Amino acid sequence: MPKIFMKPDAANVTNPQHFRPWAKVASPSANLTQTSWDLKQREHIQALNEKYWLDKGHTPIPKEIFLNHSKIWLEIGAGTGGFFLELAKNNPDAHLLAIERCKIRSGRMIQKFSKSGLQNIQGFRGNAIPALITGVPSESIERIYILYPCPWPKNAHRKNRWYLHTVMSHLVRILKPGGLLIWASDQEFYIREAAFVSESKYQLQTLFNGQITPNLYNDLERFPNGRTSFENKFLSSGQPCFELISQRQ
Repeated sequence: MPKIFMKPDAANVTNPQHFRPWAKVASPSANLTQTSWDLKQREHIQALNEKYWLDKGHTPIPKEIFLNHSKIWLEIGAGTGGFFLELAKNNPDAHLLAIERCKIRSGRMIQKFSKSGLQNIQGFRGNAIPALITGVPSESIERIYILYPCPWPKNAHRKNRWYLHTVMSHLVRILKPGGLLIWASDQEFYIREAAFVSESKYQLQTLFNGQITPNLYNDLERFPNGRTSFENKFLSSGQPCFELISQRQ
């Protein structure tokens, strides 16, 4: 089976399955009983997992960003940055940070941001997990976007799903009270399980959970063809996409 990437290339997609090897794996149903068991098990190894990521180092995000800006939005796995660049143009009062670990995609993203001349957007290359654990202050982010991550559909790989990963507690930690955590996936089970974890483990309030439609939070009115290349492909082919929007209380 081809190597599975946390974030596939969203640029110039002609065949989504070519870049999404998991699309060939039968989509599982949401297993909330298993998910609940996973959460209990991970409580015992949380500290060990955090030490593993701390030892790997992190993407340097200048601390001055968090001192100088009060309205910060973050995209994890930003690809080549097209979605966040458009958001930056339409939200000059927000400061947007995008993280992408792929060298090629992040290079295109950073170049694209530089050419735009916008002062309210920055891109970083690196692994978001250690960056979030060590480099982002608590209650400093107003919005976090995780759009179309690898869903890791095989049961043996479920520990890699963002909501079951060590980093999930830090996604909640860095959100401001009232801040939003915005997920999107073409896999319904992923969104259902993410909603279960967000509500039962982290007491986040669900503002939207279901098949994706324009709403007050997802900016789809500005992106009628989809926010990412994958979303464009799925929606234009009639394939449903799903979304979870959670709010920290």
